[in-house]
Amino acid sequence: MGPLTESMTRLCGEVVALRGARLAFVRDLGQDVADMKAEFRRAHADMGRRTKAERQGFVKALGHEVASLMAGFHRAHKAMARQTKAERRAAVNHLKKTVGGMRREFALDLAGAHQVWCGPTPAERRAQAEALHRAKAEAEQIKAAAERERQASLAMVKEESVRHHGSPAAKEETGRPGKKKG
Repeated sequence: MGPLTESMTRLCGEVVALRGARLAFVRDLGQDVADMKAEFRRAHADMGRRTKAERQGFVKALGHEVASLMAGFHRAHKAMARQTKAERRAAVNHLKKTVGGMRREFALDLAGAHQVWCGPTPAERRAQAEALHRAKAEAEQIKAAAERERQASLAMVKEESVRHHGSPAAKEETGRPGKKKG
């Protein structure tokens, strides 16, 4: 065998050996990549489970916190609504009283100006006349009652006098003191 044959044989052996080594390397590389990918998948799945649990816990805690904040906001809103409603009612009542007083005062002032300008109305004149008539009637009744009372008192005095001094004729005979019988 000549040197060329030997070199070709050796070169052919090296190519075959390198091909086998290359195939083994690629197979090992594929296996290593598959193992690495499987490890990544396992790590990713573990991390996914762990972070899912953490996220669920976070979301649950956040939900409770939001619910308690909202309940606090609702309580504060209701309390504020009650307070402002009471304040508004008080303000409206105060306004009603103030405006009512102003309106009454203005109406009285306007009525007074009208009465001064126009004089009393026919209804007011009738009412004044009726009041005057009633007052006169009451005064006459009081006067008549006083006169009856006076007459009754005089009659009682005469009766008492008759009882104590005898008949009225005896009283006339005696007369009044200081007067002569005539």
